[in-house]
Amino acid sequence: MNKLFHIKYSILFLFIFFYACKPQEEIVKNKIEHHTTKELVDSLSKNEFNFGSLSAKAEIEFIDEKSTSFKAHLRIQKDSVIWISITPVLGIEIARVMITQDSVMLMNRVKSEYFKGDFEYINKMFNVEFDFEMLQSLLIGNSLEFEKNEKLKTAIDRKTNRYFIGTEKKRKVKKDIKKEKEKIKEQSQAIWLIPKTYKIVELLILDPNKDQSLNAIFSKHTDLNNQLFPYKLAFNIQSKKQLKINVDYSKITLDKEQSYSFKIPSKYEQIQ
Repeated sequence: MNKLFHIKYSILFLFIFFYACKPQEEIVKNKIEHHTTKELVDSLSKNEFNFGSLSAKAEIEFIDEKSTSFKAHLRIQKDSVIWISITPVLGIEIARVMITQDSVMLMNRVKSEYFKGDFEYINKMFNVEFDFEMLQSLLIGNSLEFEKNEKLKTAIDRKTNRYFIGTEKKRKVKKDIKKEKEKIKEQSQAIWLIPKTYKIVELLILDPNKDQSLNAIFSKHTDLNNQLFPYKLAFNIQSKKQLKINVDYSKITLDKEQSYSFKIPSKYEQIQ
């Protein structure tokens, strides 16, 4: 299965066509210091959220044709396991999810059934293509890894007073800014950073071939063990259908011993 979003794009295309609303509380009004591309990318890397294990409570809202809200308990073992317990009311678990680098498992306690598969299941559910690294990064507000052969471009977004990081395609792309036309054939990523903290406030991923985009807003950055962590996430997925996902974290703990239990009762029926 192809890796999602190879992080290549035209910078002007993103500025013109995919500019999104930004959370005003994190816009810095002071003059921004200029950095070289290397300095800015190094600052981004230095300030990425780092952990061994993470546990968090979350309020999650899905909005498509209707709105569905529920509570969840999230556990992550870095680069290994993402575990989610869903408890809508009274703390009673109705579903459990466990995701590894190469597997996706879902247990539905209401219907006494379970699913075992890979990321194709998640990709079909959300009409995009995820992999483990991408999902983990989105849940903690980190960037996707740039490819070694990519030429990075940086700028200051004067509309929001934030830093911008992207990649410059090796292959030239025809442009006509005045007519607002541009041809893009590869997947791409754009990142906006908060000055001084160098934390990601917005991330935009595009797949023009499939007419898909994912816009992520990270806000309420709060100190957590001497690191800044985004306690509020907002995702807008544009594909065949639009899906919005809002996540509000609370009670986050780091690097504590925790289990990732996923024992399936023998009476449960496997679904395809």
